[in-house]
Amino acid sequence: MTLFISFISLVFAIVLWQLYRRHHRQVVGDRAALFDEAHKVLNIRHSVADRAGFRHVLGHFAGHSVALRLEVDNLTARKLPIMWLHITMLRPDDASDSLDILVRPSNSDVFSPGWNWDREITPLKSWPQHARYVSRGNAPVLQKIDSDVRTIFADQRAKELLITPEAVRLTYLIKQADRGHYLLLRTADFDMEPLDPSEIAALTRQLQNVLVKLDRVSYENAA
Repeated sequence: MTLFISFISLVFAIVLWQLYRRHHRQVVGDRAALFDEAHKVLNIRHSVADRAGFRHVLGHFAGHSVALRLEVDNLTARKLPIMWLHITMLRPDDASDSLDILVRPSNSDVFSPGWNWDREITPLKSWPQHARYVSRGNAPVLQKIDSDVRTIFADQRAKELLITPEAVRLTYLIKQADRGHYLLLRTADFDMEPLDPSEIAALTRQLQNVLVKLDRVSYENAA
């Protein structure tokens, strides 16, 4: 009897392991496919997966170098997990100003470097009020990007606009975990359909408009 129970336990463990491996492969595959439609609006040059299975995409959009990256935020207890899309665009070599605009700041916003910046910036009156404005040196002329900042943050899913001498970056809430699944099992379950390329294009174009206003660069027409 003891031998039989040991045999059944072994079979059960093997089945569970196989189910886990199958589920893990499915999750990693779904994560890797989230940018499957991005080629419709970006000229993709390079794509690499991180340890969690999310892909980092490097390419060109209307003549500018662009990077796309996804990040899941599930650090805060009792808060529905969310997925951030980070869009980064390189600036010209002679840029030197910096500004971090983070709306509704919280301790879970670990992606923001502005926590270590010490120069507070007074925003324009038309800019979001529940936000943190900081620089690590000289801030850009705010009037240059006034209309773009108002356009970006009119969308409640826009989280951060980061300007550094090297690049500009937009952080955007692209997906939210299923509420029922999270309340029941306390695990994040996202809709894993590939991201809408038209949404990627619209957000990237907004970021590009900021770059144009800051550095007077030009761009080609893009989808």
